[in-house]
Amino acid sequence: MKLLNLLLWPFLLPLLGIVWLFFPRARPFFRERLGLARARPGREPCLLLHVASLGEARAAEGLIRKLSSRLPLILTTMTATGRNALASAHPDIPVSLAPLDLPGLWAPFLSSRRVRAILLFETEIWPAMLLSARENKIPVGIVNGRLSSRSFARYRRLSFLVRGLFADLSPVLVSGESDRERFLALGVKETALAVTGNLKWDLTPSGVSSPAAEKEILRWLGREATLPSATPPSPSPKDPPPLILVGSSVHPEEALAIVDACLLARAAGTTIHPVLALRHLETLPDVLSRLPASVCPVLRTRTDKNAGGSSGGEIHSGAESGAGPAPRLPVFLLDTYGELGRLLGEADLVFVGGTLDPVGGHSPVEAAFHGKPLLLGPHQDHIALLVAPLREEGAIREIADRKELLGALSELSSDRERRILMGEAARRVFERLGGPLDRTMEKLAPLLGRFPGGG
Repeated sequence: MKLLNLLLWPFLLPLLGIVWLFFPRARPFFRERLGLARARPGREPCLLLHVASLGEARAAEGLIRKLSSRLPLILTTMTATGRNALASAHPDIPVSLAPLDLPGLWAPFLSSRRVRAILLFETEIWPAMLLSARENKIPVGIVNGRLSSRSFARYRRLSFLVRGLFADLSPVLVSGESDRERFLALGVKETALAVTGNLKWDLTPSGVSSPAAEKEILRWLGREATLPSATPPSPSPKDPPPLILVGSSVHPEEALAIVDACLLARAAGTTIHPVLALRHLETLPDVLSRLPASVCPVLRTRTDKNAGGSSGGEIHSGAESGAGPAPRLPVFLLDTYGELGRLLGEADLVFVGGTLDPVGGHSPVEAAFHGKPLLLGPHQDHIALLVAPLREEGAIREIADRKELLGALSELSSDRERRILMGEAARRVFERLGGPLDRTMEKLAPLLGRFPGGG
């Protein structure tokens, strides 16, 4: 590692300077990227839990609460959104972006914070981090481990480089038997492996509505009449209220496909209002610029764009964006973090993002918690273990491509009873697959026993 530092840093320093000068978006938290975040107070040894991004940060909530109640904990993430969400949810725990995986950054970071053990959430394999941990005799384990077929194939091609790193990992607690077999093939010791289930089924849902928050969301969606205090409407059988289709963590092409399908459905006599929660908010301008003229975008924005959760920053309604009566189809777009759960609670249908684009899928668990019927595209590699029980229970409707989306919407919009049955099935799966957090904590006992009072 020392030789690697001597060889690489003369080239890396000018490169980092160029990034600072010419890429302003890289400047926020730049000190943290270099491992220069403020060190935590106290001298006692701590556990480092590292997660990738916002989705993983939320999935790790229960684990974070359990660990922080037993020993000193610090958190790192790879993305600013994940960092902000964790900092907001856990103000008493030190949170920072992880240092860049460069030689010479991880060793001082781990030493200055007196890290005694590291847990990686899912599959965050960073060579410089692991080599620094090895040099400092810091054990590294994995929780909620998973390996998609694509990731497994990539690691297999690089096995001559990573096999030694995988052999050092212990414990490795994985979601399912297929993950266990893949980690074993990559060099993880069999004695280190255990199947504990997917922690995403122990997810604490975001944005569970308070009455005030529910009222805000309903007003934004133009559904004030559904509030308990409102005068009960007298709907006409010929003019039912529009269905709400939430695109959960969708990518730009998926968002546009949903809008197109809703426009075609309206032309055929079925009104469906799309509500889009983009996976990456920085793609919102691109989506807005590509919306057809026949729709009316209705934004829900926050004045504090750095807010990591549902608090902090004023929330604006869509009135200024033309949410009032208009011949154009309203397309509701979420430009905030931490409110997807509230939207899912109001949905009639939920499309799971990352499954129509070849991404591999994002978690359907929160929609299952809310008991919603699910639409999924064919790309489910990353969420296969989550989808399997939902499929078996009859909670999902799968489509092969964007052309089939219109047919699925028409089919489900006209069959209220089927939507109810699918939603009930999703909720049953959520209630049945609990327990992975307790199994995970049980298997972590030997590692936690390295800390005073952590056993």
